[in-house]
Amino acid sequence: MLKVLLVDDEAPILNNLNRVLPWEEMGMKVIGLARSGTEALEIAEQYTPDLILSDIRMPVMDGLTFISKIREEGSRAEIILLTGYQEFEYAREAIKLGVKDYISKPIHYGELENKVREIGEEIRKKRAKEKYYSTVSLIDDVPGPETAKKTPEQLVASALEYINTNMGQDLGIEELSEHLGISSSYFCLLFKNHVGLTFVEYLTKQRMEAAKFLLVNSDKNIAQIGSFVGYHERRYFTKVFQKATGMTPSEFREMSGKATV
Repeated sequence: MLKVLLVDDEAPILNNLNRVLPWEEMGMKVIGLARSGTEALEIAEQYTPDLILSDIRMPVMDGLTFISKIREEGSRAEIILLTGYQEFEYAREAIKLGVKDYISKPIHYGELENKVREIGEEIRKKRAKEKYYSTVSLIDDVPGPETAKKTPEQLVASALEYINTNMGQDLGIEELSEHLGISSSYFCLLFKNHVGLTFVEYLTKQRMEAAKFLLVNSDKNIAQIGSFVGYHERRYFTKVFQKATGMTPSEFREMSGKATV
């Protein structure tokens, strides 16, 4: 079973998260409930959760500080952020920390359950691939001495971190390959096999998720949000967003503002 850590300083929300979602039926087990980032960090260090649902605003240690610390310690847990914040900078920091998805408060538990199921399947598929490819050499050329010290999993983790940190810049396969010290062909094969998406598909997906969050949780205009996630021409950003979601950024923002969450 996948291990889940729930983090929120509000006891009613924490209890609802624990009781309302059908964790066992989803093949998951809640291994801890935390009321602060400090408490969550202790539980995470002891039980290494696969999935974390965390609030941002908490006493002692907030959610983003907690996430930053577990990332520093090497945690690869997928994270869903529970947020009532409207601040642009919080979104920026969360994106850099590789947060998987966002749920605005008040929580729509049906929507949350769907996201949890989807992410759970992604975790399981990734594990299955890692188990298989750990026994198969993917290297089709001779790596440099520094690269040879890194496992395929570490190379992919470095790539994902680089993408999430530099999402607003022009990113390409050559740049990522050079950053990792491997060939472009090896990078493409490695990335697809471990992530399940091509580099471009993953980058676009992350940019769209970031854009959707910012459209709902910030007052920045469409052009500013597009530029922040790497699309410096509003027209092109709108085109990519519409292809991914079926609506323009303006329509998405208007619909989300009217939706009952």
